[in-house]
Amino acid sequence: MTTPFATLVDSPPWELVAFVSALLFYHVAGFAIAARYNRDSLSRHSWLLGKPYVVAMTTACAEYILECAMFPGWKLGGGEVAAWTKRVGLVMVIAGDLTRKAAEITARHNFTHAIQTTRRPTHTVVTRGVYRYARHPGYLGWLVWSIGTQVLLRNPACVVGFARAGWLFFATRIPYEEAKLRAMFPGEYAAYAARTRTWIPGIP
Repeated sequence: MTTPFATLVDSPPWELVAFVSALLFYHVAGFAIAARYNRDSLSRHSWLLGKPYVVAMTTACAEYILECAMFPGWKLGGGEVAAWTKRVGLVMVIAGDLTRKAAEITARHNFTHAIQTTRRPTHTVVTRGVYRYARHPGYLGWLVWSIGTQVLLRNPACVVGFARAGWLFFATRIPYEEAKLRAMFPGEYAAYAARTRTWIPGIP
């Protein structure tokens, strides 16, 4: 008897292929950008495969497989509503990752995965490109991308879980990072923050 997992492997649905492709592009392209602009700080951590992230994506895969087994008609079929849901998820994945990559390329050496606590000689407040429209486009892009991966897979539990976990993470990280930036760039960063939103709900 063919198992749902075997079916997914032998004939994977397009949304599963898109999901795996999105993960590969996110990590490989992200590492390549870090290698181009921040070679001095390049390490295995530059692959962005931290334990919480790996656990989250493993949970997402488990939910997808479990729901395919329990509700194959709903998960793999679902009609036009399901088709549109997957398309919305794909748009979110593409838009989110493009926003993040644009932030990385625009900021160049100013974009680091670890929060900087001291000002480096080449450290500046980046206000051009995507930073003109969003104060933390890398964070905004990642949040849209991560939730989008779960909309794409039609993982209801993980959509809620990813949205909540991502928001809670940034609700703590952004104020801490901005306190450091205000100290490093007195007046300049405050003025930039005053005129530029994060576009993350609940984080002005």
